[in-house]
Amino acid sequence: MRFLVHWALRRDELCDPGLCPDAPDDGWRCGHCPLDKLDAVQHSETGLLLRRAIDLRAALKLGIHIRLEEIQGDEFCTMLILDDERDKWDRERLPASGSHHAA
Repeated sequence: MRFLVHWALRRDELCDPGLCPDAPDDGWRCGHCPLDKLDAVQHSETGLLLRRAIDLRAALKLGIHIRLEEIQGDEFCTMLILDDERDKWDRERLPASGSHHAA
């Protein structure tokens, strides 16, 4: 699950068909494109679990009240992984800031 969330957040880093030497001339993906693999996993049982966790997080952010007993254990664990991986992704996108000191 963590691997799926990690690469779902970084989807644009997996492949650029315009730069792939194996991509066909019509601009589509090559036969072993990692984006195709990611898409396939997102439609699997694991991907559907991730979708449920994302939907639950959205419902909670909208203020819909859901008791913990109403959330399945695997959905809750997936929500934790999703939050952790999103935090990592956000930190990666922040510019490096170690050399800025107030004078």
